[in-house]
Amino acid sequence: MNRILFLMILCLCCGQARAQYVTNLTLLKNQFLTGEPVVAVVTVTNRSGADVIVGGHGSRDWLQFEITESTGRRLSPIAIGSDEPVTIKAGGTNTTKVELSGGYSTADLGTFSMVANVLHPITGQYYQSNKVRMTISDSKPNMFDQPYGVPEGFANAGRQRRYQVILYRELDDLQLYCRITDDRSGAYVATFLLGPAMMAVPPQISIDVHNKLHVMFLAQPHIFCHAVVNPDGKINQRNYYKDPDGNRPTLVMTSTGAKVMGGEIFDPGAPPPKKRLLRKTSEMPTSLGTVPKKK
Repeated sequence: MNRILFLMILCLCCGQARAQYVTNLTLLKNQFLTGEPVVAVVTVTNRSGADVIVGGHGSRDWLQFEITESTGRRLSPIAIGSDEPVTIKAGGTNTTKVELSGGYSTADLGTFSMVANVLHPITGQYYQSNKVRMTISDSKPNMFDQPYGVPEGFANAGRQRRYQVILYRELDDLQLYCRITDDRSGAYVATFLLGPAMMAVPPQISIDVHNKLHVMFLAQPHIFCHAVVNPDGKINQRNYYKDPDGNRPTLVMTSTGAKVMGGEIFDPGAPPPKKRLLRKTSEMPTSLGTVPKKK
C-alpha cells in the first residue's frame, strides 16, 4: 500500500514538473546561407502557479539552444542570459526573439534540428521546447565580388576585405544576399539578407568613394530597394522607391558617394492612403444640386 502511494505521489510530482512551462520554438525561416544569423522566437507560458523571474545581472543563463546534426552529433549548446530580469507572470506568456549570429550558428553545411531549453529558477530545471529543423547551404558570389580596404573610423581599419553579392533561390523565391569576407584568409565575416529580388531589372551594384557598398534592386513590381552596407559589414540604410509613370529610379555614383535619380520615395510601413468617397447628392452644396432659374 505504501509503495502504491509513493508511486502515485511520484507521478503527481512528475506531472507538476512537466507543467511548469509550456514552451514553443519557431524560426523566422528554415533555409540559411553559411554564416547567416538565425533568428529564433521562444514563447514561454508559465503554468507553475507563481510568478517567475529569470535573468538579471550575475544570474544563471536562462535560455539554451541545442543544435543537432542529422547524424545525431550535438553541437556545443548556445547559452543566452540577460542583464535585466525578465518576469513571467503566473499564467502569462513571454515571447523572446534571439538572433544567433556568428559562424557557430550556421558554420557547417547540412540539415540540423534545434530545441530551446528554458530555465525554471525555482526548481533549477530546464524545460525543453518542440524541435524545429533548418537547412544550411552555401553559394558562390554570382552577382558581385570586389575587394576593398576598411577605412579609418570602422572596426578593423586597414584590413582588406571583399564585398560579395549573392542571388540565392529559397524555394520559389529569389533572395539577394550580401557577404563580407576576409580577402587574405577567405573567412566569412558577415552574411545577411538584403531582400527579395526580381530579375526583370538587373541590380545596380557599386562601391562608393567611402568604400560603402550600394545595391539598387527590384524588390517587388514597381518597387525598388536601395541598400547601403558599411565597410564593417553592417547595413547603413534601406530606402525604397516607386517608379510612377515609368520614371524608374537609378543609382548614380558621385564624388561624395551615391544618390538615386528619379523614382518616388516609398515607405512600405506606411498605411495605404484612404480612398476618396463619393459624396451623396443630399450632401452636395445647394448651388451644385439645383439649376438656377432664369430671370
